[in-house]
Amino acid sequence: MWEGDTTQHNGVTQNGMCLHVGNDRLGSPVFIVTVRQNSPKLRSEANAEKLAAYALEKAAQLSRKYGEEALIVYDFAGFKLENVDLGFTKLIVTTLQELYPLTFTATLLFVNSWLFSGFWRAIRGWLDPAIAQRTVVVKDVQTLENFVDRSQIPVEMGGQNKYEYSYVYPTKEGNAKMFDTEGRQAAEAEFAAAVSAFVEQTKSWIDGSGPATHDAKLRSQAAAAFDTASANLDPFIRAQFYDERV
Repeated sequence: MWEGDTTQHNGVTQNGMCLHVGNDRLGSPVFIVTVRQNSPKLRSEANAEKLAAYALEKAAQLSRKYGEEALIVYDFAGFKLENVDLGFTKLIVTTLQELYPLTFTATLLFVNSWLFSGFWRAIRGWLDPAIAQRTVVVKDVQTLENFVDRSQIPVEMGGQNKYEYSYVYPTKEGNAKMFDTEGRQAAEAEFAAAVSAFVEQTKSWIDGSGPATHDAKLRSQAAAAFDTASANLDPFIRAQFYDERV
């Protein structure tokens, strides 16, 4: 559907709840989640699952353009009792740990709310040890600068980045490839061939039917071809994210 993120319930993109804003000191994208914009009363459990999938997959998709990793910052400024949603938080944590364990180099919790301590006590037991080690509570911009240069940190968080969010709606023209049936079929054929080649090279690599270095090299080449085919197919089957439109 070319309408893309406009179909997301609760206006998650329209209100800028989860945005790519700048890069960290390693050059990876920084995703800022403004927790005070979370409104659990306005969505169903099914919509919460869609929102979790959308937010994490968006971050994963965009991070692949920068070397597979990203930094995520949860901004708790203005966090109120009405924003607390333990069920949704557990869903995010579970999905992150099971499907995206290596996507984020770190998770920063930028805290400026008296409610946070109780919230943190409730959720930290859900984190597996690997994720917990990469989760850092940050209480001021000076500490945040260890991860992100001040020029990349939004002004409202104490930085110098004067980024102003203004939602840009998707258009048919911007997602023109979604209407190109012939092009999509060609991209699908390329993708199917890449999948098959990767599976076969992986089997050969596991079986050790050839020289180890040779099999590993062929598998790496097949993986690279798979990545290319995936990227080529993507615009035919997925509408652009807001971050790709601006």
